Amino acid sequence: MNLIKRIYFAATTSIFLSVGVVMGCGVPHSKMQESVDSIRAESAPDQLAGRGDLFALAGDMTRAEQYFVAALHSGGEPARLVRRLIAVCVADGRYPVALEYADEHLRKHPSDIDVRYAAATLRIAIGDEARARRDLAAVLSVKPAFSEAHYVLALLDKGNGDAMSADAQFRAYLALGPAGEHAEIARANLMRTVP
Repeated sequence: MNLIKRIYFAATTSIFLSVGVVMGCGVPHSKMQESVDSIRAESAPDQLAGRGDLFALAGDMTRAEQYFVAALHSGGEPARLVRRLIAVCVADGRYPVALEYADEHLRKHPSDIDVRYAAATLRIAIGDEARARRDLAAVLSVKPAFSEAHYVLALLDKGNGDAMSADAQFRAYLALGPAGEHAEIARANLMRTVP
């Protein structure tokens, strides 16, 4: 039984128990409503995501993942939650699982450039360079000023021995961010020095 079904089962069981207590013990209706409201609040997407964040901070990435999935299935904001899912899976070294979340999200939201870029880097991590290149090309077709995508493409081209293409991508990266995080490495890899 997945987490959402367990939460739903626990919530409905609690509601039935609360109703039984109310009917049997003469507890006021307002107490029953407080119990129902409390159960609803505990299964709200933001509440579930908050618990996921707490588990992630504590280093329990598996539990964090479960809460993020529960928040997603209970109507939470997909883009925000998928990013969190990817982050906890990567932190736990589970790149294929992170990529599954990214791919599932991209099937429904193909224009999410940030998740597509993350998917490209995950594909590189698992050795699927061809699909990584396609994802990076898709990112750059929508957002040509995405400097990090140029940098990653430059590294892929360099690794494949395509010095001309690597040089062009390093230059594109430097044109977009001459003081960027990887500027020194990019300059060092140029075919000739750029001032």
